[in-house]
Amino acid sequence: MDLLWLWIPLLGSLVMAELMRARPIRQDAMLNPEDEKLAEEYLRRFYNLQPSRGKEVSGRKTRSTPAMEEKIREMQNFFGLKETGQLDHQTLEVMRKPRCGVPDVENYSFYAKNPKWENHTITFMIDRYTTDMRREDVDKSFTSAMKMWSDAAPLNFIRVYHNPADIVLSFARRTHGDFFPFDGPRGVLAHAFHPGKGIGGDVHFDEDETWTAGSRGYSLFAVAAHELGHSLGLSHSKDPSAVMYPSYRSRSRTQSSLSRDDTLGIQKLYGDRYFVVQQIKMHTYAGSIRDYGFPSSLKQVDAAVHISEYGKTVFFVGASYYRYDERRRRMDLGFPRLIQADWPGIPRKVNAAFKLQGNIYIFSGAKTYQYNIRQNRVKNEIFEVKTEKREFGRTKMLLVSLWLVLLSCVFLTDAAPTIAPSVESEEQDFAEEYLARFFSRVGVTNSTMRSITINSFNDTLEAMQAYFGLEVTGTLNNETIEMMKKPRCGVSDVSRYGHFQGKPRWRKGLITYSDDDVFYDLFRITRYTPDLPQKQVDQTIAKAFQLYSDVIPLDFKQIYGTVSDIEILFQGGYHGDFYPFDGRGGVLAHANSPGQQQGGDTHFDDDETWTLSQRGVNLLLVAAHEFGHALGLDHSRDRRALMFPTYQYVNTNGYKLPDDDRQGVQALYGSRTARPTPAPRPTPPPEPEPEPEPEEPTEDSNLPNPRGEQCSRDLVFDAATSIRGDLYFFKNGYYWRKSVKLATIPFTKVSTKWPPIRSVDAAFEVPQDNKVYLLQGNQYWGLRATSRTILSGYPKPLTNLGLPTYVNKVDAAVYVRSTGKTLFFVNRKYWSYDERRNRMDSGYPRNINWDFPGIGSKVDAAFENYGYLYFSSGPRQTEYNLPYKHVRRVLLNYGWLNCY
Repeated sequence: MDLLWLWIPLLGSLVMAELMRARPIRQDAMLNPEDEKLAEEYLRRFYNLQPSRGKEVSGRKTRSTPAMEEKIREMQNFFGLKETGQLDHQTLEVMRKPRCGVPDVENYSFYAKNPKWENHTITFMIDRYTTDMRREDVDKSFTSAMKMWSDAAPLNFIRVYHNPADIVLSFARRTHGDFFPFDGPRGVLAHAFHPGKGIGGDVHFDEDETWTAGSRGYSLFAVAAHELGHSLGLSHSKDPSAVMYPSYRSRSRTQSSLSRDDTLGIQKLYGDRYFVVQQIKMHTYAGSIRDYGFPSSLKQVDAAVHISEYGKTVFFVGASYYRYDERRRRMDLGFPRLIQADWPGIPRKVNAAFKLQGNIYIFSGAKTYQYNIRQNRVKNEIFEVKTEKREFGRTKMLLVSLWLVLLSCVFLTDAAPTIAPSVESEEQDFAEEYLARFFSRVGVTNSTMRSITINSFNDTLEAMQAYFGLEVTGTLNNETIEMMKKPRCGVSDVSRYGHFQGKPRWRKGLITYSDDDVFYDLFRITRYTPDLPQKQVDQTIAKAFQLYSDVIPLDFKQIYGTVSDIEILFQGGYHGDFYPFDGRGGVLAHANSPGQQQGGDTHFDDDETWTLSQRGVNLLLVAAHEFGHALGLDHSRDRRALMFPTYQYVNTNGYKLPDDDRQGVQALYGSRTARPTPAPRPTPPPEPEPEPEPEEPTEDSNLPNPRGEQCSRDLVFDAATSIRGDLYFFKNGYYWRKSVKLATIPFTKVSTKWPPIRSVDAAFEVPQDNKVYLLQGNQYWGLRATSRTILSGYPKPLTNLGLPTYVNKVDAAVYVRSTGKTLFFVNRKYWSYDERRNRMDSGYPRNINWDFPGIGSKVDAAFENYGYLYFSSGPRQTEYNLPYKHVRRVLLNYGWLNCY
């Protein structure tokens, strides 16, 4: 009996344990508060979980509700997890993974009402870049991501550099203006909006993440490919192999194909990449086959194949074939030609053809031929089409059967410009592309270019060899290839100091203004290269123009706004003129001949390394060459001429225009006549040098010293202005001076430098008057810019400027060089003052929002720098392009003080 009493507690424990084991334990009962908060926020954001209205337990809401369990099951179903309705470890692990910020739905699903772009040519703009990657790597990641989608559907992406754009891509942190703030590192990486107007299609990337083109951090290419799917109209997929799967998975740019799920989704919206030509009618794209240049007697095409590397489509008709140039939209000369003459090993009759992995597969009767387009021969393998499955290289015969059904005549819709499909080697490819670009109907952007029409490759090659003074053989040799591979200008070639057809030139009607028989041509630089300081670029461009103005009666003046005669930009790849650059080496720059709109515009390939020396590419030599085109000169065959088409460095110290170029430009504009030397004027007394900045500003208890705020992200400026090239930033009665002449940024008290002035509310410089104005309260002081000393007769009341008496303080002011106006910002309005007429413009004040969209409704400080206006509002600053009324980027004030 005693032993029985000893066993009773043990048996009771076992029974209790069994009962506890049989009763399910709720997973969420063991959750810590952080996991519960994560789950609730995740389900609310991505599965539309409504806020709980349950009873409070110990000062908090109950952890689980039927609605929450249902949402957990929905989420578990989407990700292929066990559907428990409980927050188990596996479910929480998926919730913690970095992901897209768009909610989840089904396989290749669409947004409500299936929004999509009606126009299949979609424009995009990169508004703000990440600081983690080089700009060119960001550009490549975006274009590679877009190519994944355009390879699967009939979509064409074109980059633009200002609004309006269909898709705007940008990097931002936390709250960024779209009501969907980012959450810091990890978590949500990016989000996108479905197709539509306004913000529709835009993609935002969280700048708090570490973006990369490699393995470190998050692959920009992988995330961009996913988000662009949303921009095109796709929602999330539950297929883990799909690009549209919501959780992040790294991809390299070499993984450039979509999954089957993504392909089905995008083709459901936009159709597939192909269209079929059947006899005379083209289905999907209506039109006659004769639109391609076929003779009217032709009734049927037997087969067609597009060779994207060369931009050509080959049509097989009977025993002959035609070749169509997709770039020029016309049939090549000299066709049709016999198939057996140019396609050795291929029978006279072709029934169907397609291209795969660099080879063309040609079907003739019951046989299939694998044709190598590089080696211009049939490979050894020849397959017979039979009913059984048989290996077809690395593809199965099933694929061949599918192509036999579909490819009565199939070819891709897009093309990349290049050369003929019959090639013998890579050098042959390169040579044909070179000759097609520079020795045929290739201009830069307008129809004034001359053309050379030559029917055969050999004849064209002979013309090129004769042009460059090589041995004329009509065959490719090392010397010819070496000449072709030299860096060069993008304009095609003619003879000694040639002029463009019709001799276009700048005439008085196209010149902005003239003075004493000397014309002035206005130019502006709309985009700079990062290789050189902007000041050096400005000086070099001016020096290149001066080479011409020294010998002809034409002067040049740089402006920073409005419409100029010649616009200059540095940009790699596609840049808006249908003649994209080709990367480093090759074409360095190109220019248009004189004329309206784009006439004279000059573009430099920013993939080159621009320098002022022998290293890299010398900007002065290339700019001077291109400006010759902008003035009406074509290429010269004189190797000593600046207008010789290939680049060759020469010492630029004391460089003058060579005789061949001088004769050519003077034939257009005449010679510059020497002007009588004016009588010497009395030398004015030298301006006093500005006093050095005091080393240590004295303290003022009434004005807190902002020295410690210099590198604060929350720094707010009271005012800002330029003075003789230096930038002054004012705060609490002190100022920072940023100068290229100084290694550091001096910090000075305003009253120490200018004793009557205690603090500065607004400031601006009028360079042509050599004056600077500092505004405090309801009065202002004038300074001489060169000496930085206060002028006599100041201070003066604000009413002297034409401001009404009720204005007791100006928030910001800036003088705009291109308009000759000074803008005064007061609360949410602004006034415009005409400096030439010394009076306020009529029709003011106006609302800031009306005329400066995107900068906000209030301005704390403003200044102009290198043609852009900078408006500060709080710690944020917008870089503004006034002619286009467009915000280029958003900055922080402290970045000007060497804090980045």
